Amino acid sequence: MSDTIPASFRIIGGDGQEYGPVDLATLQEWVRQHRVSISTKVWDSRTGNWQPAAQIPELAEALGIAAEPPAVSPVMPPPVPHTNVLAVWSISLAVVGLSCCGCSSFVAIILGIISLSQIKQRHESGRGLAIAGIAIGIFSILLGALLGLLWAVFRFRLENFGT
Repeated sequence: MSDTIPASFRIIGGDGQEYGPVDLATLQEWVRQHRVSISTKVWDSRTGNWQPAAQIPELAEALGIAAEPPAVSPVMPPPVPHTNVLAVWSISLAVVGLSCCGCSSFVAIILGIISLSQIKQRHESGRGLAIAGIAIGIFSILLGALLGLLWAVFRFRLENFGT
């Protein structure tokens, strides 16, 4: 045996009189008989409130109105984090330093380290760029040092041992 009490309804008729309580099937029959319209005030035992008949979902079809879909708040994508500018400069200068073996690699490393700190504090994107700028900058400096050392050894051998 079920403990739930069936819903009951009352209406305020066109003559201002209160009718009911009635069950849902009777209320739906009154809608088909045009005794209840969209604006008829209906008391619903489930909510304990008076409301227009159009707001009772079980009457929507009988009233000839589409049932309102449940209210859904729009889902907004999470904001895209801003890319740290120093990280972009770090990778750019590191690539320039790699191609020219210049001092821009030192600047790339410094900017990369600073940008990592800013990225963490500001919750920005660009961490990979900063790390790549630092790594390429270090590689560029080491490559430049190795090439300089090879050039010095070659020149030394050339000067001391002749052709």
